[in-house]
Amino acid sequence: MSQAISGGQARSLVASFLVDTPWDEIPMDVQPFIEMPAEKRGQAFAAFIRNNFSLIIGELKSLAIDRSKPFNPTKFIGSGVTIWRGPAIGAGLEGKEEQTCQSLDMTEIFLTNLRFEHMLQEGESTITGEEKLKRHLADKYILLDAKIGQTLYEEPGQVTLEWIYRTFGVTWVEFPGTTLRVSDGRRCFLYLYRDGDGRWNRNYNWLDNERDAQNVSVVFATLFISLPLWWESFVL
Repeated sequence: MSQAISGGQARSLVASFLVDTPWDEIPMDVQPFIEMPAEKRGQAFAAFIRNNFSLIIGELKSLAIDRSKPFNPTKFIGSGVTIWRGPAIGAGLEGKEEQTCQSLDMTEIFLTNLRFEHMLQEGESTITGEEKLKRHLADKYILLDAKIGQTLYEEPGQVTLEWIYRTFGVTWVEFPGTTLRVSDGRRCFLYLYRDGDGRWNRNYNWLDNERDAQNVSVVFATLFISLPLWWESFVL
Protein backbone atom coordinates (compact mmCIF):
# COMPACT_ATOMS: atom_id res chain seq x y z
CA MET A 1 0.00 0.00 0.00
CA SER A 2 1.31 3.46 -0.89
CA GLN A 3 2.37 5.67 2.01
CA ALA A 4 1.63 9.35 2.48
CA ILE A 5 4.25 11.73 1.11
CA SER A 6 6.62 12.75 3.90
CA GLY A 7 7.67 16.30 4.68
CA GLY A 8 11.14 15.62 3.31
CA GLN A 9 9.75 14.22 0.07
CA ALA A 10 7.44 17.23 -0.28
CA ARG A 11 10.39 19.61 0.09
CA SER A 12 12.35 17.62 -2.50
CA LEU A 13 9.44 17.83 -4.93
CA VAL A 14 9.15 21.60 -4.46
CA ALA A 15 12.90 22.04 -4.96
CA SER A 16 12.84 19.94 -8.12
CA PHE A 17 9.86 21.89 -9.43
CA LEU A 18 11.69 25.18 -8.92
CA VAL A 19 15.12 24.12 -10.18
CA ASP A 20 14.50 21.45 -12.82
CA THR A 21 11.58 22.97 -14.73
CA PRO A 22 12.70 24.72 -17.97
CA TRP A 23 10.64 27.84 -17.26
CA ASP A 24 11.95 29.83 -20.24
CA GLU A 25 10.66 27.12 -22.59
CA ILE A 26 7.04 27.41 -21.43
CA PRO A 27 5.20 30.22 -23.28
CA MET A 28 2.05 30.34 -21.16
CA ASP A 29 0.04 32.86 -19.17
CA VAL A 30 0.07 31.36 -15.67
CA GLN A 31 -1.55 34.33 -13.92
CA PRO A 32 -5.09 32.85 -13.96
CA PHE A 33 -3.76 29.78 -12.15
CA ILE A 34 -1.85 31.93 -9.65
CA GLU A 35 -5.05 33.85 -8.89
CA MET A 36 -7.08 30.69 -8.25
CA PRO A 37 -8.02 29.99 -4.61
CA ALA A 38 -5.29 28.09 -2.79
CA GLU A 39 -7.53 25.05 -2.30
CA LYS A 40 -8.15 24.72 -6.05
CA ARG A 41 -4.45 25.06 -6.85
CA GLY A 42 -3.73 22.38 -4.28
CA GLN A 43 -6.32 20.06 -5.82
CA ALA A 44 -4.71 20.50 -9.24
CA PHE A 45 -1.25 19.69 -7.85
CA ALA A 46 -2.64 16.67 -5.99
CA ALA A 47 -4.31 15.34 -9.15
CA PHE A 48 -1.01 15.69 -11.03
CA ILE A 49 0.86 13.73 -8.34
CA ARG A 50 -1.83 11.01 -8.08
CA ASN A 51 -1.56 10.51 -11.83
CA ASN A 52 2.13 9.57 -11.45
CA PHE A 53 3.30 13.12 -12.24
CA SER A 54 1.78 12.97 -15.71
CA LEU A 55 -0.86 14.98 -17.55
CA ILE A 56 -1.18 12.21 -20.12
CA ILE A 57 -3.86 9.86 -18.88
CA GLY A 58 -2.63 6.76 -20.70
CA GLU A 59 -5.12 6.30 -23.50
CA LEU A 60 -7.73 8.31 -21.56
CA LYS A 61 -7.79 11.84 -22.92
CA SER A 62 -11.45 12.46 -23.65
CA LEU A 63 -14.89 10.90 -23.52
CA ALA A 64 -17.33 10.94 -26.44
CA ILE A 65 -20.96 11.87 -25.68
CA ASP A 66 -23.67 10.54 -28.01
CA ARG A 67 -26.14 13.42 -28.31
CA SER A 68 -28.30 11.62 -30.87
CA LYS A 69 -30.11 10.01 -27.93
CA PRO A 70 -31.23 12.68 -25.41
CA PHE A 71 -31.12 11.89 -21.72
CA ASN A 72 -34.24 10.04 -20.58
CA PRO A 73 -34.40 10.20 -16.77
CA THR A 74 -37.35 7.82 -16.53
CA LYS A 75 -35.45 5.07 -18.32
CA PHE A 76 -32.12 5.75 -16.65
CA ILE A 77 -33.23 6.46 -13.07
CA GLY A 78 -36.80 5.29 -12.66
CA SER A 79 -40.50 5.96 -13.00
CA GLY A 80 -41.69 9.47 -12.24
CA VAL A 81 -38.33 11.19 -12.78
CA THR A 82 -38.34 13.91 -15.44
CA ILE A 83 -36.28 16.97 -16.35
CA TRP A 84 -37.41 20.08 -14.48
CA ARG A 85 -39.19 22.65 -16.62
CA GLY A 86 -39.66 26.34 -15.95
CA PRO A 87 -38.64 28.40 -12.91
CA ALA A 88 -37.49 26.82 -9.67
CA ILE A 89 -40.49 28.26 -7.82
CA GLY A 90 -42.93 26.56 -10.20
CA ALA A 91 -44.22 23.02 -10.43
CA GLY A 92 -41.47 21.93 -12.83
CA LEU A 93 -43.88 20.72 -15.49
CA GLU A 94 -44.05 23.58 -18.00
CA GLY A 95 -41.49 25.77 -19.73
CA LYS A 96 -37.89 25.27 -20.80
CA GLU A 97 -35.90 22.36 -19.46
CA GLU A 98 -33.45 23.42 -16.76
CA GLN A 99 -30.26 22.23 -18.39
CA THR A 100 -27.00 24.00 -19.20
CA CYS A 101 -26.94 24.44 -22.97
CA GLN A 102 -23.12 24.65 -23.13
CA SER A 103 -22.93 21.17 -21.67
CA LEU A 104 -25.66 19.88 -23.99
CA ASP A 105 -23.58 21.10 -26.95
CA MET A 106 -20.62 18.96 -25.91
CA THR A 107 -20.06 15.79 -27.92
CA GLU A 108 -16.66 15.23 -26.34
CA ILE A 109 -15.25 16.18 -22.94
CA PHE A 110 -11.53 16.48 -22.29
CA LEU A 111 -10.70 14.92 -18.97
CA THR A 112 -7.97 17.37 -18.01
CA ASN A 113 -10.64 20.10 -17.93
CA LEU A 114 -12.78 18.37 -15.31
CA ARG A 115 -13.04 19.97 -11.88
CA PHE A 116 -14.79 18.67 -8.76
CA GLU A 117 -16.29 21.34 -6.52
CA HIS A 118 -18.19 21.26 -3.21
CA MET A 119 -18.83 25.05 -3.19
CA LEU A 120 -18.57 25.31 0.60
CA GLN A 121 -17.30 28.58 1.97
CA GLU A 122 -14.97 29.04 4.92
CA GLY A 123 -16.59 27.91 8.15
CA GLU A 124 -19.35 25.92 6.44
CA SER A 125 -19.75 22.17 6.83
CA THR A 126 -22.85 21.79 4.62
CA ILE A 127 -25.06 23.70 2.19
CA THR A 128 -28.28 22.75 0.43
CA GLY A 129 -28.33 21.70 -3.18
CA GLU A 130 -30.23 24.85 -4.15
CA GLU A 131 -27.58 27.07 -2.55
CA LYS A 132 -24.87 24.99 -4.19
CA LEU A 133 -26.52 25.51 -7.59
CA LYS A 134 -26.65 29.29 -7.06
CA ARG A 135 -22.95 29.34 -6.26
CA HIS A 136 -22.14 27.18 -9.27
CA LEU A 137 -23.92 29.61 -11.58
CA ALA A 138 -22.01 32.53 -10.06
CA ASP A 139 -18.71 30.63 -10.40
CA LYS A 140 -18.98 30.69 -14.22
CA TYR A 141 -17.81 27.15 -14.97
CA ILE A 142 -19.84 24.91 -17.27
CA LEU A 143 -22.06 22.56 -15.27
CA LEU A 144 -22.05 19.08 -16.76
CA ASP A 145 -25.44 17.59 -17.58
CA ALA A 146 -27.00 14.24 -16.70
CA LYS A 147 -26.35 12.73 -20.14
CA ILE A 148 -22.64 12.94 -19.38
CA GLY A 149 -23.32 11.14 -16.11
CA GLN A 150 -25.20 8.42 -17.97
CA THR A 151 -22.34 8.08 -20.46
CA LEU A 152 -19.82 7.70 -17.64
CA TYR A 153 -22.00 5.13 -15.90
CA GLU A 154 -22.65 3.05 -19.03
CA GLU A 155 -19.08 3.14 -20.35
CA PRO A 156 -17.76 -0.44 -20.59
CA GLY A 157 -15.77 -1.17 -17.47
CA GLN A 158 -16.58 2.32 -16.14
CA VAL A 159 -13.00 3.16 -17.07
CA THR A 160 -13.31 6.94 -16.86
CA LEU A 161 -15.07 6.82 -13.50
CA GLU A 162 -12.27 4.67 -12.16
CA TRP A 163 -9.73 7.17 -13.47
CA ILE A 164 -11.65 9.92 -11.66
CA TYR A 165 -11.51 7.86 -8.47
CA ARG A 166 -7.77 7.14 -8.76
CA THR A 167 -6.84 10.67 -9.81
CA PHE A 168 -9.07 12.81 -7.60
CA GLY A 169 -10.15 10.40 -4.87
CA VAL A 170 -13.79 11.10 -5.78
CA THR A 171 -16.34 8.45 -4.76
CA TRP A 172 -19.51 10.56 -5.06
CA VAL A 173 -20.27 13.07 -7.80
CA GLU A 174 -23.39 14.88 -8.99
CA PHE A 175 -24.27 16.56 -12.28
CA PRO A 176 -25.71 20.05 -11.71
CA GLY A 177 -26.13 20.81 -15.42
CA THR A 178 -29.51 19.03 -15.37
CA THR A 179 -32.15 19.66 -12.72
CA LEU A 180 -34.52 16.74 -12.33
CA ARG A 181 -38.04 16.46 -10.95
CA VAL A 182 -39.32 13.46 -9.01
CA SER A 183 -42.96 12.45 -8.79
CA ASP A 184 -43.60 14.36 -5.55
CA GLY A 185 -42.50 17.61 -7.22
CA ARG A 186 -39.11 17.95 -5.56
CA ARG A 187 -36.01 19.12 -7.43
CA CYS A 188 -32.92 16.93 -7.57
CA PHE A 189 -29.64 16.13 -9.32
CA LEU A 190 -28.40 12.84 -10.71
CA TYR A 191 -25.40 11.53 -8.80
CA LEU A 192 -23.06 8.56 -9.14
CA TYR A 193 -21.38 6.86 -6.21
CA ARG A 194 -18.73 4.17 -5.83
CA ASP A 195 -19.54 1.08 -3.78
CA GLY A 196 -17.01 -0.78 -1.67
CA ASP A 197 -16.66 -3.40 -4.40
CA GLY A 198 -15.51 -0.75 -6.88
CA ARG A 199 -18.75 -0.63 -8.86
CA TRP A 200 -20.32 2.77 -9.55
CA ASN A 201 -24.09 3.14 -9.11
CA ARG A 202 -26.65 5.89 -9.78
CA ASN A 203 -29.32 7.72 -7.80
CA TYR A 204 -30.76 11.20 -7.32
CA ASN A 205 -30.34 13.68 -4.47
CA TRP A 206 -32.97 16.28 -3.59
CA LEU A 207 -31.84 19.88 -3.83
CA ASP A 208 -33.28 20.66 -0.40
CA ASN A 209 -30.90 18.07 1.09
CA GLU A 210 -27.62 19.17 2.64
CA ARG A 211 -24.29 18.56 0.87
CA ASP A 212 -20.90 18.33 2.58
CA ALA A 213 -17.32 18.44 1.28
CA GLN A 214 -17.56 14.87 -0.03
CA ASN A 215 -20.63 15.66 -2.14
CA VAL A 216 -18.86 17.25 -5.08
CA SER A 217 -20.22 18.39 -8.43
CA VAL A 218 -18.38 17.89 -11.70
CA VAL A 219 -17.85 21.02 -13.80
CA PHE A 220 -15.88 21.84 -16.92
CA ALA A 221 -13.11 24.40 -16.58
CA THR A 222 -14.08 26.63 -19.49
CA LEU A 223 -15.42 29.97 -18.36
CA PHE A 224 -18.70 31.29 -19.71
CA ILE A 225 -20.73 34.48 -19.37
CA SER A 226 -24.20 34.07 -17.89
CA LEU A 227 -27.11 35.99 -19.35
CA PRO A 228 -30.40 36.57 -17.46
CA LEU A 229 -31.61 33.13 -18.54
CA TRP A 230 -28.82 30.78 -17.55
CA TRP A 231 -29.59 28.20 -20.24
CA GLU A 232 -28.83 30.90 -22.84
CA SER A 233 -25.30 31.63 -21.64
CA PHE A 234 -22.39 31.54 -24.05
CA VAL A 235 -18.83 30.26 -23.90
CA LEU A 236 -15.83 32.56 -24.01
